Amino acid sequence: MATFIEEEKHFSGKYARQVFETIGFAYRPYRALSVFILVIGLFARALLLLNANVMGYWADSLCKGPLCKPVPSMFAYFGAREFVTLLLTITTLGFLLNTFFRVGIARLGTHAISHFYDEVTLRTSRLPLSFFDRTPVGRMIARFSSDYSAVFRMAGGPMGEFACICFDLVLTLVLISVASPLYIPLVLLTVGANLVVYRLNNTRMRQERRAMSVTRAPAIAHFAETAQGARTIRAFGKAQLFASRFCRLVRHFLSQRARTLVVIQAFSLQMSFITSLLLLCTGLLGIFFVREGWVSVGSVAVAFTFVMMTSSTVQLLFEYLASFEEALTGVERLDDYLRRDLEPGAKLPPTAIFPTSHPRMATLPPPEPAAAGALEVSGLVLRYRPELPQVLRGVSFALRPGEHVGVVGRTGCGKSSLIQALFLLYPWEAGWVELDGRRPEIFAGKTTDRARAAKNPLSLDAYRANLSLIPQEPSLFRGTLRENLVADKRVSDDEIESVLACVGLSEWFASLGPKPFHMAIEERGGNLSSGQRQLLCMARCLMQKSSIVVMDEATSSVDPVSEENLLHATRDLLAKRTQIIVAHRLSTIEHCDRILWLQEGLLYRQGPPSVILPEYRATRSSHDV
Repeated sequence: MATFIEEEKHFSGKYARQVFETIGFAYRPYRALSVFILVIGLFARALLLLNANVMGYWADSLCKGPLCKPVPSMFAYFGAREFVTLLLTITTLGFLLNTFFRVGIARLGTHAISHFYDEVTLRTSRLPLSFFDRTPVGRMIARFSSDYSAVFRMAGGPMGEFACICFDLVLTLVLISVASPLYIPLVLLTVGANLVVYRLNNTRMRQERRAMSVTRAPAIAHFAETAQGARTIRAFGKAQLFASRFCRLVRHFLSQRARTLVVIQAFSLQMSFITSLLLLCTGLLGIFFVREGWVSVGSVAVAFTFVMMTSSTVQLLFEYLASFEEALTGVERLDDYLRRDLEPGAKLPPTAIFPTSHPRMATLPPPEPAAAGALEVSGLVLRYRPELPQVLRGVSFALRPGEHVGVVGRTGCGKSSLIQALFLLYPWEAGWVELDGRRPEIFAGKTTDRARAAKNPLSLDAYRANLSLIPQEPSLFRGTLRENLVADKRVSDDEIESVLACVGLSEWFASLGPKPFHMAIEERGGNLSSGQRQLLCMARCLMQKSSIVVMDEATSSVDPVSEENLLHATRDLLAKRTQIIVAHRLSTIEHCDRILWLQEGLLYRQGPPSVILPEYRATRSSHDV
């Protein structure tokens, strides 16, 4: 198991350029709007900070004595009423514009990160099946929940706060220059000192945050696995074992989280110490400047106010930068999924907006005409991983349109692997498959007959659209009955109802009430019986109207009545479609035109049921299914 499950990826060093490139992709559709909102924000912060300068001029206008400085000519005739009116006007306008900026930047960030999430989901859904085999569900849940949450939190209100801090720093330098340029070196010293502290702590904080993200995933993965197997765990009395392991994983995560918080708080404490020291220096310098007559009392008050604001603002700036490290870690971990190679043959639809290197469709292709159902398999070789043995070793056969073929063999002979190979869920090592003389384009060149291989290949989506599967474990999803049966809204209710009647669900459908198509299906069809789930999968298969139907031991877990309905559907309703039936009970394939007998990954024998089935029964041991 340790060699099969893929280890959690550990990131180190600086963030890759691709991380920032991905953030640029997310905000690219909003470039013009972003510039407009940032300009509004800069103007709003300028108005709010300008209040300090106006109040300084007001104080200078009231000052009497040799230490006082004259106010600018535009304020020479301002009285208390004029100053109050100006302050109220500036404050009101600044507040309104600042509110617009905060709301706008938060909404823009929310939309941008939502697009990022959609793009990651789109590409993850097209990753090779081996990725899902080797990656625990809980690990993916952690990236799409905790890591995404860290990104989403910082992209909303905190993004606006960070922008305001940057505006305040720039504007403060300008306004301090107006009040008294003598304080500019002190402001620059404040920025430099905090930058040094940030650089000294940044690498450690980044490492601890990455470690915290890695240690969070195992606990979530274990919880997801426990929830999925809760019945089995309780039946075998292993609840305490799973609870102990979960507590151990959570304690490991909490101890790492505590170490991360200690590092962050130590960084914040260092910043606070520098801020306090610089404020003391500012006060002492202010007293000295006034005594020497270099500045006025009002300008000292303004400068001290701005220096105090600058010190706290610089501290907040670097604390926000440290917090953004957590968001960047989340982007880094999601970007890992965003840029992974898709499964062979998969292409992104035109709606994908991130310009990554993945293959994509320029436009949606026109619908392919329905295939007749002729299928040819030649020399098919499959292994799940390079270090594992071959599970299919040169399987070859051909099916005529409308032919019904049963597949038999002992456990481990390759029946399920053959189905997965036909659906291209795993890449073939050798061989090819043709549907009506056309090969899937991703494997079209894997043959010596180049001319034939290149002839009108099928896209992966078009190839799979001609195959439908009724699995051993029926797959239903949380949603309405209609959503589980058909995605095309143009299909009428009457057509769906007639299909349900064909598979023997008319009485059950009639009992659902006045709005049966709105019936809520629970996760995995938990509110339905096993037979009902299987018959709904059969109805979904009929609604697809694909030319080839594959049944993977579809009657293995249903009652005799449901089995009879399924057999009726396969014999009558699917009579004109090509069928591949993996048998659980040999009686279900006695009506087939031909039987394929697999043994150790090879096609051992094939022929009519009257010849193959008696021989297979004779060689099958009593414990074979």
